[in-house]
Amino acid sequence: MGELNCVADESANCEECELNGKLLCRFEPTFSKKFTALNLIYRLVACVILTLGGFLTQTWWSLLLYAITNILNFLLIEPWLLCAHCPYYQKEGKFLKCWALRGMPKIRKYQPGPMSKIEKSLMLIIGGFIDLFAFVMLIYYIIWYFVSKEEKIAFLFGLIVVGVIFLGLMIFLNSLLQGGACKECPNFACPMNKTPKEYLRMFLDKDQNQRIKEAWEKEKND
Repeated sequence: MGELNCVADESANCEECELNGKLLCRFEPTFSKKFTALNLIYRLVACVILTLGGFLTQTWWSLLLYAITNILNFLLIEPWLLCAHCPYYQKEGKFLKCWALRGMPKIRKYQPGPMSKIEKSLMLIIGGFIDLFAFVMLIYYIIWYFVSKEEKIAFLFGLIVVGVIFLGLMIFLNSLLQGGACKECPNFACPMNKTPKEYLRMFLDKDQNQRIKEAWEKEKND
């Protein structure tokens, strides 16, 4: 595995680091629990939308597809494509120990360099799908209701109410990430990362992070 980077090294001196308070370099239980809870609620509300839509249309493929895609994404796809490039991934153990996907399996060797274009594209496509699929299906169900002229007003009302809640959660989660966590996350490889380039430079210049620096410079020169 080699020398641990400063994020993975529990004994690293963070108090005197110039990035202390600027990056989410250490696991914060309170923030992690908040994000995990909101993420789970978001997925559950999406499932409620698809369940109501299933009762409305008497078709269940959308709920099944969404459930399977989420399971595959969080257990396999995201840890492989995205998390393997994060400094947190080098922490000891077989499961992730970060603020976002804590507890997910580590199924690939640590990749200190940036994501490839293919990895970024796949992550954006799959991430976009699981985040927006329920909203797209919500619109489909509403259109289906008026076109089919089915007398199931209760399901339509339920879809609208849950849809409003879903949109509220979507906006709140986006503000939590894009307005906060994504500006402080040490996974600089993530296509959603908005951490200042200055922080990346300061992070790569640290003695413990030379392996990461070499990987980033190699990718830049290739």
